Amino acid sequence: MARSRKNHGLSRRSLIGGMAATPFAVGGLGNTSVWAQEEEEPGATPEPTLVPAPDAVQLEFWDMQWGSAAFMAAMQNLVTEFNRQHPEIYVNFRQLAWGDYTQKLLSAVQAGTPPDIGGGDSGIPFNMAAQGEALDISDLYEEWQNDGTFDDMKPWAYEKWQDFQGTTPGITWQLDSRGIYYRKDLLEEAGVSVPTTWDEWRSALEALHKPEDGLYALAVPGKQGSYDTDQFYMTLAFQAGARLADEEGNPTIDTPEHLAALEFEKDLVTNFAAEGTPSWTFTEVMRAFEQGNAAMAFGGGWFIEDIRVNAPDLFDKVGLLPPLEGPGGPESQFIVSFANPWMIYKQTEHPEEAKTFLRWMMQPDNLMQMYSSEPGGKWPVYNSLLETETYQSNELIATMAEHTLEYGVDYWYPNTAAAVGIASMGTTLTDLVINPVITGNREPKDALADAQAAVEPLFQRQDS
Repeated sequence: MARSRKNHGLSRRSLIGGMAATPFAVGGLGNTSVWAQEEEEPGATPEPTLVPAPDAVQLEFWDMQWGSAAFMAAMQNLVTEFNRQHPEIYVNFRQLAWGDYTQKLLSAVQAGTPPDIGGGDSGIPFNMAAQGEALDISDLYEEWQNDGTFDDMKPWAYEKWQDFQGTTPGITWQLDSRGIYYRKDLLEEAGVSVPTTWDEWRSALEALHKPEDGLYALAVPGKQGSYDTDQFYMTLAFQAGARLADEEGNPTIDTPEHLAALEFEKDLVTNFAAEGTPSWTFTEVMRAFEQGNAAMAFGGGWFIEDIRVNAPDLFDKVGLLPPLEGPGGPESQFIVSFANPWMIYKQTEHPEEAKTFLRWMMQPDNLMQMYSSEPGGKWPVYNSLLETETYQSNELIATMAEHTLEYGVDYWYPNTAAAVGIASMGTTLTDLVINPVITGNREPKDALADAQAAVEPLFQRQDS
């Protein structure tokens, strides 16, 4: 049973006001920036939407532009197929743009007209639940536990949302992963084995770095104000054993583990990256790698298709590093993989019909129709889908899919006591910690201490 808003320690109005000033998620917004900034590809159009039956229950389903036109057409086609199979229910799909979806959702909630079912970044159900605006779907969780669905699902995909402030506000439908791409041919020429630890990785970078020849060993994002930048840092932070909060919900940014990660990133950027790194996003990272100016590059799953299309001569020469073992040891051998959810809004007048739709959409075969429309764009929540043709189509996709299901976590891992605080951080890590340190303007220890002080009020708001 959901707790009352009184127990949240924060009024609905004050929380909405605070959320309007900060993005919902720390890193989730970086998931599809490549699509948010580009025009949609031509040629992929959804099937015509059916006309609702006269007595059909009508539902609104809002979600983000999660990928190419082909991917979004697959999503609309799936909604159309649900409508065809369930004439008593009619779902209208509305696609939201990344640029203003936050305000659209908040305005709809305040006006009493939110969608029945919605998606969004990897923290949105926490924020809505903290307002009392997320429907508890614990009954669906019980079904999925009993029918074996969770036996096939990556545990963090559902554990992330369980029992948050007395409710279960969402379920993960896709994972959005990051990894380190490398040139297999350059590694072989340098006589270096594929690294598996931080120490081995740094040694490999030393062997690959040839700036006098226009080849930098590593390309990573570092731009201020960008969500791309904190994703590389958090990869290192996880591998160092760092987390963003403890089990009581207190921020844990100013810790020895975070210091080890930040000092390592400063070392890597100073010694092995291009001078322009503090102004780079994933766009510049991908360009440097595809043009042969970087031996390794940190990026998202969409890099795979982009390399195949825009740098076909390189495609067979590219590999993915395994999740590296850092100071945190084997138990912290993680990659960043955002668990992106669907949720049902509590204001819905048709909760059972909304659950019917969510239950149907979460079926592996249905999700696979979207995954297969853009291989490499999104990663599966179900282990059984690893063996499908889509995820075995080439070495890079197969490797990233395997890494996602075995090693992927996001910023809320391993507990969600500080979920709202984490989701309200915006680009704090980028702006107060990472960019100032890699530009040489701040010392790592001082930057972490200041960031800890800056976020503490955000974390206290959810419990005060």
